[in-house]
Amino acid sequence: MPNITNDPNSVLDDIAEKASIFEGKEAVRTILREIFLNGTIGTKSLSRKLRMPIPTVAATRKELEKIGLISREKKGAILTEKGLIFVNEALGIYYLESHYCKKCESTGIALPHEAEKLIAKQRLYSERRPKPQTEIDQAFGRPITAIRRAYLMLENNDLEGREILLIGDDDFTSLAIAQLKTNAKITVLDIDNRLLEIIKEISTENNFKINCVTHDLRKPLPENLMNRFDAVLTDPPYTIPGLELFLSRAIQALKNESGRKIYLAYAHRPPKMQLEVQSSLTKLGLAILQLIPGFNLYEGAEMHGNTTYISILSTTESTKPLITLDFSEKIYTGELNPTIREYQCKNGHVSEIGSSLEIKNIEELKEKGCPVCGDKDEFTRVSRRKIKENAK
Repeated sequence: MPNITNDPNSVLDDIAEKASIFEGKEAVRTILREIFLNGTIGTKSLSRKLRMPIPTVAATRKELEKIGLISREKKGAILTEKGLIFVNEALGIYYLESHYCKKCESTGIALPHEAEKLIAKQRLYSERRPKPQTEIDQAFGRPITAIRRAYLMLENNDLEGREILLIGDDDFTSLAIAQLKTNAKITVLDIDNRLLEIIKEISTENNFKINCVTHDLRKPLPENLMNRFDAVLTDPPYTIPGLELFLSRAIQALKNESGRKIYLAYAHRPPKMQLEVQSSLTKLGLAILQLIPGFNLYEGAEMHGNTTYISILSTTESTKPLITLDFSEKIYTGELNPTIREYQCKNGHVSEIGSSLEIKNIEELKEKGCPVCGDKDEFTRVSRRKIKENAK
């Protein structure tokens, strides 16, 4: 370990390497600053604020503990005296105030008072959702996320008098939009008929008018949905093929003119991976009008810190779909990046999880508990390995 006082950059580099952080030393520095700002903060809160995967934050915290820069209390991580000196003197961090908007939680959408009732109803609707199918990258958004999206679209002139399409709606955003009682015509396209049947039931009970269509986007878009909509909202698989497929179908569904908007919910990525996303948008001819970090909150998706951004994209004269026919390539995370991860419970028992195993993800492990002792309180990731293509 490099000298903490004399060579802070090497210290940060060393921790980033040991914790396997894609974002590098800047992420370690940011974690330390956030702990300094908050005094004491839990791993989940850190993950959400910094928009980093929970396992990554946990691994970094563990390395920081090893060299005595932080310690853990009941409420979370806290700087030790050594850590405080390192943050102040070695990193030069002293400022304790945050200037992000607290009322809107930095989303730009300050919900009106009546939104509390809408969120309460949305919560009741969400409780009727079935178990998410993680093999198709489902992770259910929280009720406030759907309501925020609805108000964002309203604020951007994309609801009133508009015809809108939701490509995938496991977050029930269609129901949130319907609650606003605009005269928007809503269509939902989803591969999961379980969700569509529940949306239909709730629509009937509340006299909402939502058109539901069961469709696998790997098949061409139905003719009656082509070049029809004023705006599209989608939360695609967080893979480049998945992104390009969903956005290609969105472009085909939109009216063939510049200025039509796509609301894209997508995972926060390290700069190198985010550049791939931007490259795809450029190939599709889509312009980024706005990107709001941490806008979407999820009940699962711990690998994404339980949060993703929303980006407002606009069609241009250069916009064109990359995919128009049948699509046979892999699009889901478990297909493209199959991994086996080991998690240790607080009693020291190690469990393997992965898309090819009985327990698919950390959310399922927490729900079922440790197979040995049944503990559900705390799990720490101890290893992660990719599965080779020819492995059985």
